[in-house]
Amino acid sequence: MLDFSSFRLSRLACAWLLVPAAITLASAQTAPPRPIPSLAGAAAPTGGTTLREAVDAAWALSPAARSADSRRAQLQARERAASSWINGSPSALLAQRSDRFNNNGGLREYEAELDLPIWSPGVRGAAQRELAALRLGFDPQQQVARLKLAAEVREAAASVAVARTERDLAERKHSEALTLAQDVERRVKAGDSARVDGLQAQSLAQQAASGREQAQQALARLQNQWLALTGLAGVPLLDETQPSANPVLSPEHPALQAAQTRVQAAQATLELSETDKRDPMSIGVGITRERSAFGAASENSVRLAIKIPFGTDNRNAPRIAAARAELDAAQAELDATQRQVQTELASALAELDAARRTQASMAERARLSTEVQALVAKAYRLGESDLPTRLRADGEKFEADLSLARARVGLQRAISQLNQALGLLP
Repeated sequence: MLDFSSFRLSRLACAWLLVPAAITLASAQTAPPRPIPSLAGAAAPTGGTTLREAVDAAWALSPAARSADSRRAQLQARERAASSWINGSPSALLAQRSDRFNNNGGLREYEAELDLPIWSPGVRGAAQRELAALRLGFDPQQQVARLKLAAEVREAAASVAVARTERDLAERKHSEALTLAQDVERRVKAGDSARVDGLQAQSLAQQAASGREQAQQALARLQNQWLALTGLAGVPLLDETQPSANPVLSPEHPALQAAQTRVQAAQATLELSETDKRDPMSIGVGITRERSAFGAASENSVRLAIKIPFGTDNRNAPRIAAARAELDAAQAELDATQRQVQTELASALAELDAARRTQASMAERARLSTEVQALVAKAYRLGESDLPTRLRADGEKFEADLSLARARVGLQRAISQLNQALGLLP
C-alpha cells in the first residue's frame, strides 16, 4: 500500500509540472478526427451569391456609381453649350433719355439692345476637343474606381472565409475537448487517471469554449463589415479562375487607360488655354427711338456694335501655367502608374508561388500530425501514454489543420490578387 501511494504521488507531481504547457494545447475526440474544413465549406454563400454579384452590389452603393449619371449629364450639357454658336448667355439693355428734369423741351429717347457673346477664332474647336477628351476618360476612371472597390470586396470575402474556417475549427476543438473531458472523467472515477487529469481536461474544455466564442465574435464583426460594404448577407466563394501560366499586362488595363486619358485631357486643356487668350467677343444689335422736342416727329435708328476684349499676360499667363502644370502631373502620373502596375503584377506572381508552396507544406504537415495524433490517441486509450502527451499531439494536429485551412484561403486570395493586378474584375 505504501508503494502504491508513492507511485500515485509521483505521477501527480509530474502531471502538475506539465499543466502550464498542456493548457496551451488543444484536445481531440477519441473517435477518428473530423476532416479539415475546406475552402468551400469555410466560405459557403448563404444565398448563392457570386463574387461578381457582390462587386455589382457594392458598386451600386458607392458614391462614384450613384453620381455617374449626373456627371455624364454634366458633360453632355457642356458639349451642347460648346456646340452653340454663342459663347455664353445673351444680355439685354434697355435705356431712356429725356430732358424733363432740366428744361423739359420734350426730348425723349428710348433704346433697346441685345448683346450676344460669340466664340473667338479657334476657341470653339479647342473647347469641343477638351470635352471630347474628358468624355473619353470618363469610363476608364469609372472602371478604376470599380476595380479598387473590387479589391475591397475580394479582401473582405477572403477575411470572412478565414474567420469562418477558424470558427469551424474552434467549434470542432470545443466538441473534441468536451468528449475528452468526459472520457478522462470516467477514467478518474474508475481510478485509472489522477484527479489532476480530470481538472486539466475540464480547464481545456473551458479554454476551447472561450476560443470558440472569440472566433464567433470575429466572424460576426467581419460579416457586418461585409454587409456594410455590399449590402448582401451572403458571402461568396473565392473561386476565381487562375490566369495563364505567364500572364502579361494588357494595354486595356483600367489604370493605364485612365492615366492615358488624363494626359489627353490635360493636353486638350493646355491647347484651349493657349487658344482662348481673351474674353469672348460680343455683337450688339440695338434700336433707338428719338424725339428732339415737343411736336417733333420721332426718328428710329438701328445700331450694330462689336466688342473685342484684349488679352493680357495678367489673364493668360496663370491659366497657361496651370494647364502646363496639370499636363506635367498627368504625364508623371502615367509613368508612375505604369511602374506601379508592373510592380503589382510581379508581387502578385511571387505571392501566388509562395501560396502554392505554403499550401503543399501545410498539407504535408497536416498529414503527419494526423498520423501522430491517431497513434498517440490509440496509445492513450490503451494506457500506454499519458494525458500531456495526448494533449501535445492534439494541439499540434489542431494547429496543422488551422494552418492548412488558412493556406487554402491564402491560395485563393493570391489568385484574386493576381487578377486584381491584371485589372480583371470578377
